[in-house]
Amino acid sequence: MKFIVFAEDWGSHPSSTQHLFSELAKRQQVNWVNSVGMRKPSVKLHDIKRIFNKFKQLFQRSNNSKIATPKNMTVYKLPILPWHDNRLVRCYNRWVFSRHIGAHKTSEPIVYWLSVPTACYLFDKRAADSLIYYCGDDFSALAGVDPMLIAPFEQQLIKNADLIYVISELLKTKMPAEKTKLLTHGVSFDLFTSNVDKAAEISAIKTPIIGFYGSINAWLDIPLLMALATARPQYQLVLVGDITTPISGLLQFKNVTHISAVEHKRLVSFSAHWDVSILPFVDNEQIRACDPLKLKEYLAVGKPIVATDFAAVNHYHSQIFIAQSQNNFIDKIDQALSLSQAKLSLLHAVQKNIAKEHSWPVKALTVINDLQILNPSD
Repeated sequence: MKFIVFAEDWGSHPSSTQHLFSELAKRQQVNWVNSVGMRKPSVKLHDIKRIFNKFKQLFQRSNNSKIATPKNMTVYKLPILPWHDNRLVRCYNRWVFSRHIGAHKTSEPIVYWLSVPTACYLFDKRAADSLIYYCGDDFSALAGVDPMLIAPFEQQLIKNADLIYVISELLKTKMPAEKTKLLTHGVSFDLFTSNVDKAAEISAIKTPIIGFYGSINAWLDIPLLMALATARPQYQLVLVGDITTPISGLLQFKNVTHISAVEHKRLVSFSAHWDVSILPFVDNEQIRACDPLKLKEYLAVGKPIVATDFAAVNHYHSQIFIAQSQNNFIDKIDQALSLSQAKLSLLHAVQKNIAKEHSWPVKALTVINDLQILNPSD
């Protein structure tokens, strides 16, 4: 089975697509196409830097990847232009794709896997090929993309796809029922259940640690975190990740510690040694459709989890402290910290068993089984 995958830049961040294909590439041939873009660049400094970095990538021999590239995977850095709504650009992009990858086609059936809807016009699907749309976000509400640009390509992809995977029930309601399946995010189970030393960055903290890792952005409930820091000065709030939204007011608290983003494999050295893991998200369309990768990772670690109320955590309402208000969130953290050792041990065991059922090898096997049903001759 041969895959051609259109997703973000390989190794740029630990996405579900990258976790999944790290597993699938152990037995399948994978051609990975780095991001073809989901918005037109502006004259802002961030976009100018990104254009420069993408251009520089074209001349780098190595992938400069933060994760290992599997032996069965080839990563392509193509000079695709992001103005997908321009007919001439589309013609150019199709030529680029055909020149670099199309020539390598054989009579072997190809599975086209698209996490990026704007890639749907780049290739010509043959009768023996399969087209999979992996929808991991509500692109109409996702920060950092252009919904007006994406919409027509996503509609075309939904129409032509042989199988659609979605990561949440909300996204499932927006897709054709007859060809849509739920494929929630998985977890690197062995990594997040391993015994590791406490991260040096938090080794000196002696008070209870309330921890979060991930992008510190607009969908994080900053007023909620400020209320927590104000109400519970005896707790240390630790935030691990890059900051993309103003949080200067939050960082003024002495009981708030910010640590820049660390490698994915180091996250467990934080989460396994703090006292409570938190998911403090705002209520918006993006969060209602999401399935945070860190949720399964938190479950695997086995520490008490306190979350605001959103769909993904409601599946585990018996194992997670779900808050209905700001004050209730703080109360839930108090409750989590007051659990006896016996209850903590039981919670750890239950959460670990849940996470094991969602390991990436389990998710990869689901995909292979589905594709064999879709193409029984393969």
